Amino acid sequence: MKVALVQDWFNANGGAEKVVGEILETLRDDEVAIYALFNKFGPESTQSILKGKPVNVSLLQYVPFVRSFYRYFLPVMPWLMGRFHLKGYDLVISTSHAVAKGFRSQPGIPNICYCHTPLRPIWDMYDDYAASHSLGKSFMYRKFVEWLRRWDVATANRVDFFIANSRHIQQRIARSYNRESVVIYPPVRTGMFGLCEEPRQEYYMCPGRFVPYKKIDMVIRAFQQMPDKRLVLIGEGWGASGFDDMLRGHPNIEWLGYRDDAEVIRYMQQAKACIFAAKEDFGIMCVETQACGTPVLALDYGGYQETVVDGVTGYFFAEQTEAAVIEAVKKMEERPLTDHCAIRENALRFSDDRFRKEFTAFVQQSLARFGS
Repeated sequence: MKVALVQDWFNANGGAEKVVGEILETLRDDEVAIYALFNKFGPESTQSILKGKPVNVSLLQYVPFVRSFYRYFLPVMPWLMGRFHLKGYDLVISTSHAVAKGFRSQPGIPNICYCHTPLRPIWDMYDDYAASHSLGKSFMYRKFVEWLRRWDVATANRVDFFIANSRHIQQRIARSYNRESVVIYPPVRTGMFGLCEEPRQEYYMCPGRFVPYKKIDMVIRAFQQMPDKRLVLIGEGWGASGFDDMLRGHPNIEWLGYRDDAEVIRYMQQAKACIFAAKEDFGIMCVETQACGTPVLALDYGGYQETVVDGVTGYFFAEQTEAAVIEAVKKMEERPLTDHCAIRENALRFSDDRFRKEFTAFVQQSLARFGS
């Protein structure tokens, strides 16, 4: 079977990219062509995620420093994605959190979309993004959002079958597109993340990509007010500008920058708890942490509500405020969660093996329905 697999872009080895890697595993016996607006993977991710396959790219590939400024190209991304005309395929699969479902294809080809989220800046998180944009209150910005919403709904109507990455996103798809979807949780490499025999250390950990919506700066400010509590930050990203100044004079907070998977796992395994303050649609790293038997402090929102058992595998905090994080840390100090086997057992519900089985079955069922 000839399959086209469309992704928004390949810029970092994150959750969306891991989904692509697992989908490619399910298509090993098929002839697969990959499309994306740009691909900035190095050799390691090209092999582990893309299985060494080339990627058909748009003009964005040739823009200098695009991996740092790609978000500013959102106004032209629908046009660029629409320039992909997919012909001669038996199946098209897109994995989208932005514009990946906006390609054009030959009529009669079944179209499956694995939706990480409808485009956040124009739907559920419109107010958050508009508030952070210099033109967010302008007439021009509102008109652009209105146009992009119409485009987004129109391209959603080309999709034959939607997969949502959580019940939270299933509800968003219904609200934004008025479409039904099936929930298949993203794959978590639970086999890579296991229990550690060494004793736990007295530090909290905040891992991930440092972009503004992750609210790492808020967590830092919370620990500035708790000088007797240690915080370890692992990660990097364009949202980390100013972190050096924030950390100056606060020896209880340590920023380690980028670390490879093995070192991240070691820190996870020995942490007292990991903190996740972002509004996440699923949150793969939160599940990876639990696969290490490590409890989490997570925002009571979205995918975390489906992956964290409050009072067993972690504690929720209600708001994205320093006070809420401090209160969650206090709760963990007073009532530590130390049943590490139970915490890991919860994470095993989201394994990569489970994803491959569910995704393969869905594709087969969808092809049968399309054919009939």
